[in-house]
Amino acid sequence: MTKNSTSVFKILSLLFLFSIPYAGYSQNKKDIEQITKNYDLKKLKELQEVYRKKAASEKRQALKAAKLNNWPEFIKNENGTVDELIKLTPDGFPLYYSVNNKNAAKSTRTNFLNTGGALGLNLDGQDMVARVWDGGKVRASHREFGGRITVNDAVASSSGNNFHSTHVTGTIAAAGIDPNAKGMAPRAQVRTFNWTDDESEALAEIQSGMLLSNHSYGVPIVNNGQFVPSWYIGAYTSDARAWDEIAYNAPYYLMVASAGNNGEDENPNPLAAGFDKLTGNKTAKNNLVVANAQDAFIATNGNLTGVSINSGSSQGPTDDFRIKPDITGNGTTLYSTFETSDSAYGTLSGTSMASPNVTGTLLLLQQYYKIKNKRFMKAATLKALACHTADDAGNPGPDAVFGWGLLNAKKAAETITADGLGTSISEEILQQGQTFTMTVNSNGTEPLQATIAWTDVPGTINNGSLNNSTPALVNDLDIRITKGTSTYFPWKLTNNPNANAVNNGDNNVDNIEKINIPAASGTYTITVTHKGTLALGPQNFSLIVTGVNSTFALASLSEDQTVCSNSVAIYNFQHTTTTAENTNFSIIGLPAGASGSLSNTSSSTNEALSMMISNLNNVPAGDYTIGLRGARGTDIETKYVNLKIYNTTFQNSTLLSPVNNKTGVAPSLRLDWASSVNAESYIIQVATDTGFGNLIVNQEVTETSYFLNNLTPEYNYYWRVLPKNRCATATSSTIYNFQTGTLNCGQVFYATDFSDATIASTANAVGSVPIVVTGGMTVGNLTATINIAHTYIEDMTIYLEGPEAIGAPFIKLFEEPCGDNDDIVATLSDAGNPFTCRSTTPSISGTVRPLEPLSNFNNLPADGVWTLYAIDKYNGDGGFINDFNLSFCNVTPSSLSIADSQLANISVYPNPSKGILNVNLPANSGKTTLYLNDIQGRRILTKETSNTNEVLNIDNFSDGVYILTIENGALKTTKKIILNR
Repeated sequence: MTKNSTSVFKILSLLFLFSIPYAGYSQNKKDIEQITKNYDLKKLKELQEVYRKKAASEKRQALKAAKLNNWPEFIKNENGTVDELIKLTPDGFPLYYSVNNKNAAKSTRTNFLNTGGALGLNLDGQDMVARVWDGGKVRASHREFGGRITVNDAVASSSGNNFHSTHVTGTIAAAGIDPNAKGMAPRAQVRTFNWTDDESEALAEIQSGMLLSNHSYGVPIVNNGQFVPSWYIGAYTSDARAWDEIAYNAPYYLMVASAGNNGEDENPNPLAAGFDKLTGNKTAKNNLVVANAQDAFIATNGNLTGVSINSGSSQGPTDDFRIKPDITGNGTTLYSTFETSDSAYGTLSGTSMASPNVTGTLLLLQQYYKIKNKRFMKAATLKALACHTADDAGNPGPDAVFGWGLLNAKKAAETITADGLGTSISEEILQQGQTFTMTVNSNGTEPLQATIAWTDVPGTINNGSLNNSTPALVNDLDIRITKGTSTYFPWKLTNNPNANAVNNGDNNVDNIEKINIPAASGTYTITVTHKGTLALGPQNFSLIVTGVNSTFALASLSEDQTVCSNSVAIYNFQHTTTTAENTNFSIIGLPAGASGSLSNTSSSTNEALSMMISNLNNVPAGDYTIGLRGARGTDIETKYVNLKIYNTTFQNSTLLSPVNNKTGVAPSLRLDWASSVNAESYIIQVATDTGFGNLIVNQEVTETSYFLNNLTPEYNYYWRVLPKNRCATATSSTIYNFQTGTLNCGQVFYATDFSDATIASTANAVGSVPIVVTGGMTVGNLTATINIAHTYIEDMTIYLEGPEAIGAPFIKLFEEPCGDNDDIVATLSDAGNPFTCRSTTPSISGTVRPLEPLSNFNNLPADGVWTLYAIDKYNGDGGFINDFNLSFCNVTPSSLSIADSQLANISVYPNPSKGILNVNLPANSGKTTLYLNDIQGRRILTKETSNTNEVLNIDNFSDGVYILTIENGALKTTKKIILNR
């Protein structure tokens, strides 16, 4: 038995949310909170699930087509790499992912940033984490990695793409035990993944603070021995849109991708001969696509003296003539780690190597910015900085070969260092109809340059139109620089990629725009505006300006703050000046109702100052951006800080599911509610009485959902959610009611179609068996009985897929269980015991608990095709699905109405009573009348109440039996009461 999987088969790795392991991984908790604090985590999780299902569906369709057309799933290349069938184009062409494989730190000037570099910054990626998606497993044990590499979902293999992913990861983070193999960020951590399901996995990592990821793979224009459809090349496809959507919802995350190695291949129908060779996510707007240069000639002072493109590097532009690739790194004859041993090294060339050269360098720039400013750059700022400071190469200005030029880490770091005096780095927001204005003074010795970049809204997909030039840009921002009657425009490509770029008019396609004024002098005005209506509200943008001269600078010395509304926030700043002139300070962007004060309102010396924000009691909970503005004549600089405010008073939680008074609910279900900007956590309470005196759940959670198990059928339950933050906990909330239904069990459906039940002995084999379920049932409980013959069952992962009509959800039943054991003949039930592995056959038998609960299917319609999948990722063993059936409990509403049930569940205690009787009534039920009669039927007490909890004093009555009648409108119930003192 061998295990030689060439890649992980991830169509059906279909993990539920939060299933990615985090062993061996540590990232600063404060950094994660800072990066993600303004993210809509619920939306990110929803997108994660959307793209997980999308990847599974695309792979499943591709495998079906492969079976019909006799296409291979994996293609072994002469150089040892393996291409994998991932999906189909809309017109049915198979798309295979392939690695883009054809003195990097020196070329990109990263060595100036590292420990011992000329800038003295000692940046080696300490406490920074990069992510790598690639085709296969990284050799994490390599001596260059020192335990800093986490392998998440790729399978070990003696063949396949392991050498490629190991080399890529080494380019980012090799320690330099062999000095020639030292990575860009030699002390950084790297989390690595296989390339399948990359979109969903990236969304999961974003929720843990991911800043940068490297993707040295893609769809070459010659795919599986033939050209991909001509329309697909250069088009804004679904892949491009997906990554734009991911980036738009995570504005600190930048996806770095290799451009591809089709530079010497010809597109059959190009925009222009020798150009138009980018595919898939390489045509996205919000990522950074990297071309491959030869070793650059760098002077001792870090200046570029010459560089040539590698002829294999894929050329742009996109079909709408956007500037792609974005930038160039060094990826030719790169020496780095190999996979054959823990001390193996090798040399590779290609955009696959140029991309991690750039990724590792950008990680250091983020590290440096955080050191200087107590916060990270947004992705648009990092992208703008990289492109703004790149060395022009190829044609003057940007072009479709080098993009904006060769990455220059030294100049980028110097721009961060000089921020406020000789440069400006700012993150702004443009409201609908607003014009942003900034006045700058040229230093007279360097070109005046200004760049804006923004993370754009996802565009409209092209699904088949050849060389469609319709802009993918949605929010079209415009930068201009003016002086007197002169107006300066940003660079843009022409319709002829061979021609030089121009800067004589509007750019309506790129979401990065740069203006260059070579011989600048005097005072200039920078304006940023937008066309039309901004989609999805105000648009954030980043602005980089160099070649200016300011006589003062402001620097933030404080991290972002989170405070309670009954306290104050204090931020510290440093004022630096090169003259004795006075700088006047003011606060901008104060929340309505808040007060702000400064330790100094003006200064003419180098000194610290503080800003206090107070009077927050009437400010709504939420996130606010507040600026300290310094002004010296026309020279204005603003430094922004972020403030999160929590209040001690709460709005009632918005309960979503189940809806109020829902009947026929399964005994296991999920409760869902809306997130609150004023909550850090939630206390979920479930009770059998309206006063919540009899709690069955009282749990604090940070999510906005909670799973209930093993409730009583035909019973009434009440639930509420109490928001909580560091300042207070809510004491009341909206109360919803639901009633569990009646379970009608024993509805068994048997598999009859075993045409695909064989599990082949080759790697990544799949056996599947469907069952058609009818009858209009709602799932109240589900068990699955399976009989699978397979030697060495540890090779297998087994899933149950629900019907397409309910979103084809997957439940993982087993994941590589046991070891050298054979066969599974068992019933899967949430009520089962954990399985044990027996040495006899079958190894797993009896009623056992699945890995993931089958109750995830509860309360969903049962009709449709259910499918059992058995996946073997390894070579050497096979098997067959012999039998499969599903047993359902259909859940139907109880015969007792909700209203009747509410009265029936009223609690009266103690009973017997010694004279005091407590009556708990439904919440918000209005006026209720209580009647107490003796055993002869004589009424001895009447009381009207609107209270939830009512106390009756019956101490004056004789011991004996009484009847308590409770009436509310047309509803009525009675309780027998015993008085015994």
